[in-house]
Amino acid sequence: MAEHKRPLAPVRPDGMEIIFFYQCPHCGRHVPLVSPTEPRMVACDACGQPFPIIPVDEHGLQYVRIMLGNGKAAADPDFL
Repeated sequence: MAEHKRPLAPVRPDGMEIIFFYQCPHCGRHVPLVSPTEPRMVACDACGQPFPIIPVDEHGLQYVRIMLGNGKAAADPDFL
């Protein structure tokens, strides 16, 4: 027996992450990292060579998250 289901309503964002790109000094690939707040060595996902990164400022990340309500305020108002 086929069950009738109502269409799902679109879902709003309920969280967010900020991705930063670091250019690999060995091959030039832009390596994506999610909010790296600590200095560390990362390996390029293309060539596999390690390289050190400069971390991003935690206060700047906090500001963006607050301004966008952790993603909730980023929803397109025309779609709501």
